[in-house]
Amino acid sequence: MKIDTKALGSASAAAFATNRKSGGADFKAVLEAKQQPPQQPTAAQELDTYMKKSPAERMAEMILKSLGETPESLAAKSPAEQASIMAKVAALIKQKMEEATAKANGGGDGGGASGASGVSVAV
Repeated sequence: MKIDTKALGSASAAAFATNRKSGGADFKAVLEAKQQPPQQPTAAQELDTYMKKSPAERMAEMILKSLGETPESLAAKSPAEQASIMAKVAALIKQKMEEATAKANGGGDGGGASGASGVSVAV
C-alpha cells in the first residue's frame, strides 16, 4: 500500500495553519490577562492568609494597626524607627498577656499577675 505523502503534508499544513491562527489569539488573550494589574484578594484568600498566621503574629499585626502602622509602612521606616515601634509592640503584647493571666487567675492584683505572666509567656 502506498501512502500519498503530498496530500498528507498539505492536510497537516492546513490544519497547522488553522490551529496556529486560533492559538495566536488565545496566546494574546492570555498575555493581556497576565499584564493586567493583580486583582484584590477575595475574602476567602484573606481568611486563609490570616489563619496561616500564628496567634503571636496576629496579635502583633493588631497592635501595629492600633498604632497606625502596617507591616509595609513599618518596613519603609529606618531601622531605629522600626526598633522603637517594635519595642512598643512588645510592651503592649506583654501588657495584654499580663492582663489575660490576671483575668485567668481570677482578677488578682497586678503584683501577683506579673509573676504568673512570666510563666505563661515562656509556655
